[in-house]
Amino acid sequence: MKKWLWILLLINCQLSIVHCQLTNWPEVRKEAQPGTRWWWMGSAVDKANLTYNLEEYAAKGIGAVEITPIYGVHGKEEWEIPYLSSAWMEMYKHVISEAARLGIQTDMNTGTGWPFGGPEVTIDDAATRLIFSEYTLQGGKRLAEKIEVNDETQKPFATLSKLMAFSDKGRKLDLTEKVQKDGSLDWKAPEDNWRLIAAFNGKTLQMVKRAAPGGEGYVMDHLSATAVHNYLSKFERAFTETSAPYPRTFFNDSYEVYGGDWTPAFFEEFEKRRGYK
Repeated sequence: MKKWLWILLLINCQLSIVHCQLTNWPEVRKEAQPGTRWWWMGSAVDKANLTYNLEEYAAKGIGAVEITPIYGVHGKEEWEIPYLSSAWMEMYKHVISEAARLGIQTDMNTGTGWPFGGPEVTIDDAATRLIFSEYTLQGGKRLAEKIEVNDETQKPFATLSKLMAFSDKGRKLDLTEKVQKDGSLDWKAPEDNWRLIAAFNGKTLQMVKRAAPGGEGYVMDHLSATAVHNYLSKFERAFTETSAPYPRTFFNDSYEVYGGDWTPAFFEEFEKRRGYK
């Protein structure tokens, strides 16, 4: 009998603890609500339907939306709104106003499709990859030719970053300054056998995938401070010119920069940060 009394007492204590926990459940605040990715197909949106969507989201307990424009619907091109245009920013401001009314937080992708890029990204600011060309030369011989990449598709874009010469006796020479603006080199090798390695800033030539209207163009060089600044400046202009409030956060949808392993200032940055070449 005592054994069962103890068991009943323990059960009663457990039930009391559970009751306490349930009756003191913390308030469900905004950050505990789910958010949703909000695809804008072709940015073909209008105020009435944006309000309808937001009201439906709010009614179902959604606490945040992430605006991400993407490619449009075939045959409905007349409804498309170019990304960051004045008309697009007007739709965006409507969302900010309605979302605030409904208690929904708004986030925004700093781009369309993926990864970052668009029509304002010049070839200089486009994603970069490292390309090598090599030459061999015996001591006393002269190398007089154009130093360039072998890939024909890269020749209009690739620029020389470094030209180094390494001898079979361990000597090394920096020949970069000896290369003329047109890429030509006229160099007589000292004694020893030499291996010349040219490093070029090539381009991936990748375009934004599934870009929304107004977001088509080269993928940006994510490793270049200049390219990133130039890219983000278009958002500063769009928000300033339309007096639009900023979203709660901007976010990056993807870093899928295929083959983008380089940036023109890499050698200099490496030496500055690491203390050696």
